[in-house]
Amino acid sequence: MTKRVRSRRGDGPIPASLDWWLFRLSPLIMLVGMVAGGVLIVRSILVWGVEDVEYPFGIDIPIAAVVLTLWAGTAAVLLVPPRSALATRDGAKSSTALVWPLGKRFRVWTVVAAPVCGLLAAMAPFPIPVALGWDPEIPANLWLGLPLAIGITLFAGALIWLVLRAALHGVELTPTHLIARGYFITRRYRRREMVSINAVQLKWWPSLLLTMLLNRDVEHTLQLSLADGSEPLLLAANSREHDVRIGAEIVRAWRAADDET
Repeated sequence: MTKRVRSRRGDGPIPASLDWWLFRLSPLIMLVGMVAGGVLIVRSILVWGVEDVEYPFGIDIPIAAVVLTLWAGTAAVLLVPPRSALATRDGAKSSTALVWPLGKRFRVWTVVAAPVCGLLAAMAPFPIPVALGWDPEIPANLWLGLPLAIGITLFAGALIWLVLRAALHGVELTPTHLIARGYFITRRYRRREMVSINAVQLKWWPSLLLTMLLNRDVEHTLQLSLADGSEPLLLAANSREHDVRIGAEIVRAWRAADDET
């Protein structure tokens, strides 16, 4: 089992042990925010935004608003972890810790996007049936409409998956491994296999892809050099150059502490 640090007085808004539980359950928490946000937005549009058709106000609207408010409070806590859960530049921690500067720039944006992604999830299934002509008022258009509908659906699915992983996004250090939780997948690297850790600028194609997906300029990240000669990029570490350099220092100190012990 991984050792957890105990919280200190003034450490954070909640004890470190509870924060770690929320962190592990964060995909489920993001899903709750997504569902509550989708219900609230869709029902609000129908009740107050659609003319000529009367949609009744129901108990589901205040329930969704209350759930979304509770979700917002939990999400805010996830974005302010206790200091005892964070890795430091001196590499002194022997327990699991988060490298908070890595991924910092996009963490808030992806978390707060959860309610809007609920609306996107509700709308995502509709383009394909429309392209197939299931709507009698709209003629089928397989050659143009179907590829476009599939592309929109895949993009929506990717964005929803990204937001579900929003609070997990970043780099975690354990006594034996570096865990990089990227936008879509998680990778693990053994501590003793790392030869060097560097802040680098992304090549044009991953930078362009992530810039289009996140609607933000994505330029810098962390690169590892491993004993087998491979040099993986940690897309989980995307942030401003200053944050990435600080993150690189933290990971180097963690790696050096292993050599000292």
